[in-house]
Amino acid sequence: MLQLDPNPNASLAPLEKIFWDYNIHIPGKDIFQFVLGEKDVPNLNRDEVRARVLMNNEWYKLIDIFGLKNLESLITGDTLKWIWVDDLRKQYALAGRVIQRVLS
Repeated sequence: MLQLDPNPNASLAPLEKIFWDYNIHIPGKDIFQFVLGEKDVPNLNRDEVRARVLMNNEWYKLIDIFGLKNLESLITGDTLKWIWVDDLRKQYALAGRVIQRVLS
């Protein structure tokens, strides 16, 4: 069974850890809404934050938090440009194409 939508019981705490290398704290709900384009956070680049979310979380946790429908919109060419690990960028590009096929 495909998890198309976010799990309403999924913890957003893992999103709070994406800025592990900065001394800032943004609640998981705010990051979730920012990444989906539902909220603005000053001084943050949406694609860069999306890339951090992808790079700093396990795949199944991402599916649980965002669902496949939202993950499709997160994995874009603009987001992938911010992923500096070549293999990971290629894996997410492939995942994005697979999600598109599954959802179409």
